Parts: sequence; structure tokens; C-alpha cells
Amino acid sequence: MFVKNVNGSGRFPAPKGYASWLDYWKAQTGINPTYCSTDNCWGRNLVGAHVQKAYSSDQRWYIVPLCASCNNRTDTFNVNATLVPVPSNL
Repeated sequence: MFVKNVNGSGRFPAPKGYASWLDYWKAQTGINPTYCSTDNCWGRNLVGAHVQKAYSSDQRWYIVPLCASCNNRTDTFNVNATLVPVPSNL
């Protein structure tokens, strides 16, 4: 799935009951990621990144595990992990 990072989303705290957005993603998927979800990236310093689907009319925000470096990308890139929708009450 091609995605792009959402700028300025770091100001939103993780949902109540979760220590971080990465913890939220793990709880929703049941997966404990080891590496960044970006194709051909083996980064391990993971965060729960806010992304939007690229090339889509879907403007919702999603969480996906990315390394800190990929979380700062400004281009469109491919990820190989489940996109977890951000709760709509933000």
C-alpha cells in the first residue's frame, strides 16, 4: 500500500489506555513488529506513524509502524503492514 506521512500529527496523544500509537497498533493487529514497515527498510527504532493512503480518495488517517527516519519522509512510499484507522474522536 502506498502511503504518505501526515504532517503535524504528533500533537495528538495516543488513545486512552495506550502508552503510544505503536502500542495502539500492536493491540489492534496482535502483531509485535521488529522492523520498519517500509519496503527495503530494516530500521528498528519504531514509532506508530500517522499516514494517509496515497493515490486514493480516502482521506482518513491510519497508524503503521515506521522507523524514525521513515516517519520523517516527505515522499510517497510503500508499506507492508496493516493500516489501522485512527479513532474518529480525535
